[in-house]
Amino acid sequence: MEAARVAALRGHRVTLYEKDRKLGGLLNIATIPPHKEELLNLKNYLSRQVEKNGVRVKLGEEFTLKTLERDKPDVVIVATGSVPLIPDIEGLENNNVVGFMDVLTGVKEIGDRVLVVGGGFVGCETAEFLRMKGKQVTILEMLPRVGHDIGVTNKFATIIRLRTAGIEMKGNTKVIRITEKGAESSRDGTTEFFAGDTVVLATGMMANDKLAQQLEGKVGALYCIGDCVKPHRIEDAIESGFRIASQI
Repeated sequence: MEAARVAALRGHRVTLYEKDRKLGGLLNIATIPPHKEELLNLKNYLSRQVEKNGVRVKLGEEFTLKTLERDKPDVVIVATGSVPLIPDIEGLENNNVVGFMDVLTGVKEIGDRVLVVGGGFVGCETAEFLRMKGKQVTILEMLPRVGHDIGVTNKFATIIRLRTAGIEMKGNTKVIRITEKGAESSRDGTTEFFAGDTVVLATGMMANDKLAQQLEGKVGALYCIGDCVKPHRIEDAIESGFRIASQI
């Protein structure tokens, strides 16, 4: 949306393709966890700016090679974001394993005892979301500390909230196998089993660069921005959109 806004301001005729039925991408999910509601203001602002500056928006339409042949754009900016990183763990096919996005959006039913695999920012906020719904939550993180990727200004407050809420946090805990009854892990050289009804995967994101690879060499000018280059923070994605659109 930022790239479309800036490109339109610079006089280009801009069409924004979005495969979902609403704009916002992962911002729509990022606003769901506790204390993240204000991000909705950012999404609404960018959506209004897109409309205000005359960007043609096509919702529910995924950009493909057929779209390229039909619309023949001079420039394509790929902003396809990122997708959840799926770890190599035995038992991922079990019915009690769900992704954090399905948890936040309410797509999947969650049991009373929940194991969250991954203790980064996403895992922490998913755990807090589940605890507020009355679930018993344990975070299993393979690195020494939970919240390793949370900014300095927010880390302390986040960890305190998790502790106060009664969420268990286990560092140096690498999940090696998931069963219908929980997760088996390797911790400090020993094997430990954590009982749980549902195992939630929150192990990070990976760039969704599939479209960019398909378009390589098929369009006059091709640019990639945001998470489809490398998963990062919201401000970095917006900055990359502004920077590229300013150069076209």
